Amino acid sequence: MNKKMNVLKIGLALAAAMVVTGCASVGSVANKMVNNTEKSGYIYGFAGVGTDATVQEVCNAINNKDYRCANADNYLAVAVISKFGFADGAVGINALVKKDFQNIAVLKHHYVTGSKDAPYVKAKVVPGQLGEIVEIVSTDGDGKCYWSGMPRIGGVVCPAYNYDYRKDFTGVVYR
Repeated sequence: MNKKMNVLKIGLALAAAMVVTGCASVGSVANKMVNNTEKSGYIYGFAGVGTDATVQEVCNAINNKDYRCANADNYLAVAVISKFGFADGAVGINALVKKDFQNIAVLKHHYVTGSKDAPYVKAKVVPGQLGEIVEIVSTDGDGKCYWSGMPRIGGVVCPAYNYDYRKDFTGVVYR
């Protein structure tokens, strides 16, 4: 009986992990963004320079619809995650940041959502293009922004900027 319960528990854990991580591809997320015709604004999110895809790969996936793709070598791709949930998986945006952006090294890290010292950014969402990093707003656990919840369930809260993932615009679903 214990063996059956352990197998059942492992099965449920794997199913939950698959739901949480989703099955996103760089192209699907980027295309949702450039085909976005109505949602615009600013989001705050956990951010990191992507190791999964280069700017050129993101631009190729969207058929170079973003004007910055013409100068892709001047940018880095940044994933900005606003929330994570069982139903949606990761929610946020793909953004571009100029390589000479002030403190760009802060975004080149190996933290995961929920890490105490992870960097958070303010990003601009414009219909018809990829996101744009406006500024790094919180680092080193300064309390301006933090991850509320568990690492793979929860989202970004920025009391200093009056932002809460539960009520504010959070981007597109990463799946």
